[in-house]
Amino acid sequence: MKFQDNEHQQENRTNNHFLIIGLFVAIALICFSLIMALSAKIYFLQEKNNRELKSEISNIQKQISDMKNNKEGTTPFSEFPLDKSENQNESQVRRVSDGISWISPLEIDSLDLFISNDSYRGKNAKYYKVGEFVGEHFSGVEFIIVTAPYEGPSFYPGFYRFIRNSKTGEITFLEKYSDELYDNDEFDREKMIINDTYTIPSLEFPETFIGQNSRQLLKLDRGVNKFFESENLEKVFTDKDLGNVYHAQENSSNSSGIFSRNGFHIEAPDGTVKVYSLKADFVEESNVPNITWNNGDENKGRYTFTDVGGCGSSNYISIASNINIEKDLKIAGKNSKGDMIYEFRDVYSDLLQNYYKKITSWISEDEISYVEFVNGHPIFFWVDPFGRLIKFESNKFVSPAECAKPVIYLYPEQTSEISVKVEPKGGMSYSDPIYGDGWTVESDSASNITNLISGEIYPYLFWEGRGAIYEQPQKGFAVERENIHKFLVEKLSKLGMNKKEIADFIEFWEPRMQDSPYYFVTFLGNREMEQLAPLDITPKPDTVIRILMDFSPLIEMAEFEGFEIKTPERKGFTVVEWGGVLR
Repeated sequence: MKFQDNEHQQENRTNNHFLIIGLFVAIALICFSLIMALSAKIYFLQEKNNRELKSEISNIQKQISDMKNNKEGTTPFSEFPLDKSENQNESQVRRVSDGISWISPLEIDSLDLFISNDSYRGKNAKYYKVGEFVGEHFSGVEFIIVTAPYEGPSFYPGFYRFIRNSKTGEITFLEKYSDELYDNDEFDREKMIINDTYTIPSLEFPETFIGQNSRQLLKLDRGVNKFFESENLEKVFTDKDLGNVYHAQENSSNSSGIFSRNGFHIEAPDGTVKVYSLKADFVEESNVPNITWNNGDENKGRYTFTDVGGCGSSNYISIASNINIEKDLKIAGKNSKGDMIYEFRDVYSDLLQNYYKKITSWISEDEISYVEFVNGHPIFFWVDPFGRLIKFESNKFVSPAECAKPVIYLYPEQTSEISVKVEPKGGMSYSDPIYGDGWTVESDSASNITNLISGEIYPYLFWEGRGAIYEQPQKGFAVERENIHKFLVEKLSKLGMNKKEIADFIEFWEPRMQDSPYYFVTFLGNREMEQLAPLDITPKPDTVIRILMDFSPLIEMAEFEGFEIKTPERKGFTVVEWGGVLR
């Protein structure tokens, strides 16, 4: 009995030991859990403070999504409350969309987003407040556009969109709605959060849309960076989704720049302009109009219906405002849509003879007689769906100005199959090898390129054609003829070209720069070439260097505003393209 009691006591003591150990383990687990929870809370608070603006953006996106779906308990777009700042009045507020109260662009003080405010871009950048996020929770969150001109020749300044929390000072760069950030763009990345996913639906414009009828097909020019200007514009129609659509007033002498080039203009919510051009629906992608002439012949020739200038066009469409249909023209045929096609009534009219004189300034009269010229349908006219008389010129007689001999070198790190597509917006006139729907080639690291269709080997891919809207840059250099060779070697080296590329370039272009005592010479780069002729390469290169030289003869030496050339670093899979403007 006593033995049993002792045994029982021993069992109790053992159980007590386990109980005590279990208690300590439980306490330890609780303490550990509390520490982890506290750490998580601290981390969460830190992340919340560090990413406050990102959280606000996420909340805004959710509210926008709820409004779009018109969920129960949410506010429709049209009734979304305005949250105006002290400096924002009723006249400034233009519309509310996507949780943003948009105002007319208001220039503000610098946000010091560049590494140096003394740099060219930092010194010349301008900052505009164009909107505020609505709702009490987002008070002080502003939408900012920064415009920064490039030091070298360019068609437009860079446009960059940001969200700024004026309370915390945090600035978020909206990558989807901004020009590309390049390695040498001078922005200070440490001063901003880069967001590549945030979406603002009202800033998303379609590539094409239909106007008042199915014949009014309008195509977007994505290369334009400009604020909307209403002066000298008149409303053409109103689109239910995009708003009012404008074009320049007829015979307006005050319109300039992009607003004078026969396009159609829409004001975006942030005060910038979106420019569209008419797409002629009877003209094939190869620029061959589908026309049956009066004698029953089908047109086979290519035509241009913009006014050619430089490497592209000086406008979106060529309007013949000085031609009277009844007096000057006659019906010459019909297009595939049943529209009348017109030509000059009098084949010896001053208008047609002057046109012949113009084209024989680059085509010898020995090459084509006046009779051959007239019988070749050199020029015809068409009334577009907006009632404008449009001039078409045969590519056989159109000005020879174009992007001449752009060549593309491919330097993969190891022999690879590569797909290359280049799409000059004014059409391609020649390519070697044959372009088709694009080039599919194999290249080694020395740019020995094998055409996979024919098996032929090339040192580079070659094309010629015309780009989009083009205007000769004003920045550049005046060079004496005897210094052309030295000048080209120096500048092309700075632009990032190697010895072989420089030798190829000079072999083609230097002989074309010997007829005048002086020359104006300038160079355009990646941004401008992408606007003229977008380039798409798969796999994606690590380095792309695109160079377009423009030059014109000078009778005497003159002074021009020059620019600093920053040499790019060639690293990884490198693509180099050079060409020039042939006038």
